[in-house]
Amino acid sequence: MYFGGDVYSSVDPFATALGCTDGKVSFIGSDEAAKALDPEAIDLGEDFLTPGFVHAGLVVDGSAPTAADLHAQGFTHVHAIGTAEAVAQFAADAPDGLSIVDYPQLGTESGAAGRASIAAGDLLGLGELPALSLFVLVDSNEQLTSVLDALSADAAHAQRHGYRLRLGFAVSEAEVEHLGRSGVAITLDPGQAQPLAQLLAAGAQVSLSHSDPSPWAAVRNAVVGDGGIGARAAFNAATRFAHRAAGNPEGGVLAHGADADIVRWKVERLVVQVADPRVAAWSTDPRSGTPGLPELSPDVALPTCVEL
Repeated sequence: MYFGGDVYSSVDPFATALGCTDGKVSFIGSDEAAKALDPEAIDLGEDFLTPGFVHAGLVVDGSAPTAADLHAQGFTHVHAIGTAEAVAQFAADAPDGLSIVDYPQLGTESGAAGRASIAAGDLLGLGELPALSLFVLVDSNEQLTSVLDALSADAAHAQRHGYRLRLGFAVSEAEVEHLGRSGVAITLDPGQAQPLAQLLAAGAQVSLSHSDPSPWAAVRNAVVGDGGIGARAAFNAATRFAHRAAGNPEGGVLAHGADADIVRWKVERLVVQVADPRVAAWSTDPRSGTPGLPELSPDVALPTCVEL
């Protein structure tokens, strides 16, 4: 049981305490109730508890961060892409508390998990779409157009099997409507100039990959700029929507009975933020009924992960 902090939960936006039992969230509420239930509850000292972040598209190669480094930064899940050997080694090296969803290269995987990854060019060379959850690595807007055209030939198949696209480039606004209509989940890096607001408005299912060590940097990048979105939407893309893309629609929330994938953060202050291309509008008014998130202005230090 933890008390004396802030808990990011839509179930109770004013929660200051959280309890866990057998790996599940068992309590969300006030300090008084938490201490009554558990006199030995741990004082958070005003720290902030959130669901863990998901790196929704890590290419496991020689330049990738280690599993231990990702866990230390506040990631609790990684969707790992690479050869079967590389992905298996990455999973073997993962510390307790970091879960790996593996997408080994098509043709190198055992097939037991029903997931694989493939380069866009290789996908376009296939005679038919594979009957498994396929993560397609796309490197340009031109490739994206061809891939979406190929998937649209059997859109129901792609959606039924949970196809995904990892977009390793700045998406053109010309592709926004096409992506929104596709029904295929997309993972992109907000460190590149992305039309995030337009993508969400078009109905695209967006999750995030991360080129910066801190997951909060990706959330901040998703908020600022002409295509910026609200901090809550950005945080969801880095947590809940990433779980959903991997077939786990219940993940990435703090609610009774949910998995206790919890990370503790030291933060400057919590605010409610509204996206605006001209100015970042921040509010500390608790009457909004919306759970606050760390202020992500460029001049404010990003939250740091603290061991529970």
